[in-house]
Amino acid sequence: MSSLLSLLTQIMHIVLMLAAAPTFAGALDWVSARLGGRTGPPLLLPWQDLARLWRKTPMAMDSASVVSRLAPAVALGATLSAAALVPSFTLGMALAPLADVLVIVSLLALARIASSLAALDCGAPLPALAAQSASARAVLTEPALMLSVVSLALIGGNFNLDLIIAQQREGLLLPAAASAVALTAMLALLFAEASADDDGLRQMASGTDLAISRITVWLRRLVWIDLIGGLFLPIGMAGAGGFPLGWLIGLACWAVKLAAFTVGLSAVQTFLGRVPRRGLSDLVGVAALLALLATIMVLASTGTV
Repeated sequence: MSSLLSLLTQIMHIVLMLAAAPTFAGALDWVSARLGGRTGPPLLLPWQDLARLWRKTPMAMDSASVVSRLAPAVALGATLSAAALVPSFTLGMALAPLADVLVIVSLLALARIASSLAALDCGAPLPALAAQSASARAVLTEPALMLSVVSLALIGGNFNLDLIIAQQREGLLLPAAASAVALTAMLALLFAEASADDDGLRQMASGTDLAISRITVWLRRLVWIDLIGGLFLPIGMAGAGGFPLGWLIGLACWAVKLAAFTVGLSAVQTFLGRVPRRGLSDLVGVAALLALLATIMVLASTGTV
């Protein structure tokens, strides 16, 4: 029975992630517009865009190779795999034993590499420049994320995400100062991800390929939010055996956390403005330094350094 419940929660989690990714993107744009005093786009506009793009046949450039045709699917598959490992409303899903934080970070990095290769392969200048900027940021983003989660894994003594979240829920991840620094680093990385534009993406792909690429971007953002929410706000996350009341509480808490992140990101973008492209690398660099500081604090607390 417990195995069946774990499998059921895993399927529900994947379906919810796929459904919430476009909805969260639409809510973020709508709330940002409302805070800025504008009417804003419809809440379900991303879904309408996906339906419109899905009916179109993708057009590839003459210079594009098989890399451009396979890269969107590879990026989506890697991002969806990472999303399946990061819990949203419950712990103890079927894939929980595989939820190693290093695996999750590696899958996100693989998705970014696939997107960059597709942009470089198409031969167009704007996608190539966008890929160059994204790759330059990734040189700091991926190590910063790696250091942030490794610092928490060192505190918890385990690299399994479910076990780290369970320890955080019980207040066992000490020193708390290192966790706070790691949280600040990951929030800065999330803000940098949300501020990055997709102009190069629109020039690179069309039709179903563009729809898949957009889902990948939205899903990656949601993975970041679930990762931060699970590691630092594990409120209401029950086990897979908590059916049905535990699931309902977990779903309600997850919805509240998504709403809080929506308002928070929208407020920061509205009142502080989007980070300019040249400033994204600086923001990611600060996040990398904070992640390194968190790791040093953890090692110092254990007497390693």
